[in-house]
Amino acid sequence: MSLLVEGEKLSETYTVERFLGEGAFAEVYRVQHRFLGRQAMKVFKAKGMTLEEIEKMLGEAVLLSRIGHPNIIRVFEANILEISRTTYGFFTMEYIPGGTLNRYWQSYGSKLMSVEEAVEIMKQVCSGLSIAHCETTPVIHRDIKPQNILIGYDSGGMRVKVSDFGLAKRVNPMTLLASAKGTLGFKPPESLENLDSCAADVWALGTTLYLLLTDKLPFPSLDEKIHF
Repeated sequence: MSLLVEGEKLSETYTVERFLGEGAFAEVYRVQHRFLGRQAMKVFKAKGMTLEEIEKMLGEAVLLSRIGHPNIIRVFEANILEISRTTYGFFTMEYIPGGTLNRYWQSYGSKLMSVEEAVEIMKQVCSGLSIAHCETTPVIHRDIKPQNILIGYDSGGMRVKVSDFGLAKRVNPMTLLASAKGTLGFKPPESLENLDSCAADVWALGTTLYLLLTDKLPFPSLDEKIHF
């Protein structure tokens, strides 16, 4: 059962429009801001968390707010709310009506996406992710895959956004490495030794491009749904 229901009003600011989906740690809703219009709201669904734990979960919003780029999802607010006398952390971000790259890719059915379109999509993803990698202490995403890439449109045409930085982490400034997290089918061999880096994100980008162009993973024996 989802945490929020259609039509529910939150803090006299947001009206819940509909449930969009969920992951291991959070649920995502389309909401209407009282003044600013339609947004997406990510609500962390773990119960009984302390304020300190909730603030740690909101670290994703903090990271996103500091990395401003047209190809990275924008964050508007991070806060807490009460649901049935239980405190939950949430943040709101821009709503991308086109949905995920996974959904867009699957809309081709038995046809293959053109090379030109696949390259344009990945160029925009690389443009956004490179900003995170170029931080003084690089931020690595650790879970690049079609489900975490959003497809939208603006006056310039297709606008691709990198989203879901829930597993993102700054690397150790001395080693430029971090512990490995993410989806096994999109991870490089070194991740099996619990090592992630900017290079691991680049591997995931290559895997995603391979999938768009061939409709299969480069290593199909690895289930893309397995996380570690």
